[in-house]
Amino acid sequence: MTINISTAQASALATAGTSNHPLIAWDNLGASGTWSTDTGTEVASAAYAGTGTTYDQWEATPNGSNFARLEVDLGSATSVSFVGIAAHNAADIGATVRIDTSPDGTTWTSGADTETPTDNQALAFYFVAASHRYWGISFSNCTDNPIVGVAFVGTPLTVAQPIYQSYNPPITPTEVALQSNVSEGGHLLGSSAVKKASTASAQITHIPAATIRGAAWKGFQTHFNAGGGFFWAWRPTKYGDLYWSWRAGGALAPDNNGPKDYMSATLNMRLYDEP
Repeated sequence: MTINISTAQASALATAGTSNHPLIAWDNLGASGTWSTDTGTEVASAAYAGTGTTYDQWEATPNGSNFARLEVDLGSATSVSFVGIAAHNAADIGATVRIDTSPDGTTWTSGADTETPTDNQALAFYFVAASHRYWGISFSNCTDNPIVGVAFVGTPLTVAQPIYQSYNPPITPTEVALQSNVSEGGHLLGSSAVKKASTASAQITHIPAATIRGAAWKGFQTHFNAGGGFFWAWRPTKYGDLYWSWRAGGALAPDNNGPKDYMSATLNMRLYDEP
């Protein structure tokens, strides 16, 4: 689980005082874009990457240089500051991932930052917003076919206040179904985890009512309540924890929590953990 924050973006966040405010990347411009396999031979449709679901996945055979690129055409130059993937296999195939851009889908500019992930958890690049029509997610040094279940291109929502307490980060899966074998004498013979998953509950407090009533938050709230997926990072600069998430439990319904014009909300989430 990694967020690669560019140096320029990290500086901008520090200046704004929002370095460790939660990020919610939910408005996927790629959902209405056209996905394709720019480099490599497509095995499973690139369109699957833009659905937001993890079970249908893009897959491609790399070219002779062990390189493959998943691209999206947004139709026109569009401002983007966050590109993420989930339900991928980059760690398994030893791939290095970067974000590329193009004005025409033919001439590409390679991103300066790269990541060679050590696990198959969510991975994202967060940078100063730039406008391009074509965005590419490139995989180099592949030892096998790259696979991506979720690809996101857009701009995240920054929560107005950081989370200080009452949040249990899922450092390892929080829900583990265990099967244990015990002898007649009561001795433990062995155990195995038969199912792993994670949930999280985030208390977001002291948010100005104007923010909650604003278009950006209301858009997310509608998306969340309808079960839409989103990337969640509770302290992106300090910890880099990042998950592809969706609603688990009750609907999001902020309430007034004091005499001042502040509101609070609880996000009950199911998190995609590497299976």
